Amino acid sequence: MRNITEVTRRQHPFLIPSRLKVCAYVRVSTDHREQLNSLENQTQYYERLISSNPDYEYCGIFSDAGISGAKENRPGFLAMMDKARSGEIDIVITKSISRFARNTLLLLKYVRELRDMGIGIVFEEEMVNTLKSEGELLITVLAAIAEEERKSVRSNVQWAMQNKCKRGDVMVDTNRLLGYDKDSKGNLIVNQEQAKIVRQIYKLYLAGISGYKIAQILNDQSIPTYNKKPWSSHRILRIISNEKYAGDCLMQKSFVADNGRQIINRGQKDKYYIEDNHPAIITRLDWEAAQIIREKRRKKIYPFSGMLRCPFCGASLTRVVHDGQWVSWICATYLHKGKAMCQGMRITDGILQELVKDIHITEPMVVEGVIYGKGRKKRTKEDFRLVPAAQYRGCKNNRE
Repeated sequence: MRNITEVTRRQHPFLIPSRLKVCAYVRVSTDHREQLNSLENQTQYYERLISSNPDYEYCGIFSDAGISGAKENRPGFLAMMDKARSGEIDIVITKSISRFARNTLLLLKYVRELRDMGIGIVFEEEMVNTLKSEGELLITVLAAIAEEERKSVRSNVQWAMQNKCKRGDVMVDTNRLLGYDKDSKGNLIVNQEQAKIVRQIYKLYLAGISGYKIAQILNDQSIPTYNKKPWSSHRILRIISNEKYAGDCLMQKSFVADNGRQIINRGQKDKYYIEDNHPAIITRLDWEAAQIIREKRRKKIYPFSGMLRCPFCGASLTRVVHDGQWVSWICATYLHKGKAMCQGMRITDGILQELVKDIHITEPMVVEGVIYGKGRKKRTKEDFRLVPAAQYRGCKNNRE
């Protein structure tokens, strides 16, 4: 019987050994200064590790900052995969499974793709090489554990954030807040140069000038925004509606969901309003006057404002823009206090427009909807009807 032995390029006595082409992947989850320092330290560590090994050919360090490992669209990661697919990498070294990917399916997808190309991944903390026979089993088990740990950590973070809000510990990113900086203790202080821009915006708005026109004026004056992008009506109105310019702070306007996405808080979680938290840029009287103007303009632009009612709690339906693309009208109680207070009524603006095209609304109307089982998701005009609030006696048109 013939004895067949696998011969690698390093074991073959008549081949000149070639060095392994090695790169490293590093990632930090935020772009805060401390983590960026960590990213720099990791980069230097792997540069020394690879360059000092005579069996390795240095093929670069690929990195991502401020991007979750649960996401696939990471520029550094994708650049590394492109280089691997072009045959320029033999080994990828990374600190741990969670640095490479925090999603089990995503992790296995890329581990298998690289393995099929003959490329191994070395996870230093777990001491795993994916090209070894036990590699994938270990990866599957460890990745599942890492994902559960990530969920646990996120839950703990959410709990800590909730308690900070209850205590009134303000957390504000001044990189996205025109007019304020932070002192050495983390307190908000007025940035006088930027505050001039904020005061100019309020002055123009109180004089009756629209957000669109104010944006044009600021762009014509070459006044910069905090992220160097042009001024827009949306940006102006966000400044007008921001309570921080009156010295107050509304906590937990958004939160991080279990899937890692930042979600606007529309009543799913409690909010906390802190008055006189920091120095104001705009007087409270001017800020409140600006809100009155904004609300009047909203009602003028959106004739249904204040005219639609929820069939369950009687609250008004609020106009909500989703991802800047589509609009729906949602029960205000549900938005601000959550499902525990009202199961909520929701209707898309498109269906609403179809309902009212032959009706002239002159009084508040209850939006009554047919309730279907879980199998029915697509709603049409026929699933809703408008009933004058004065005549409404409860939700009668329900189907299980």
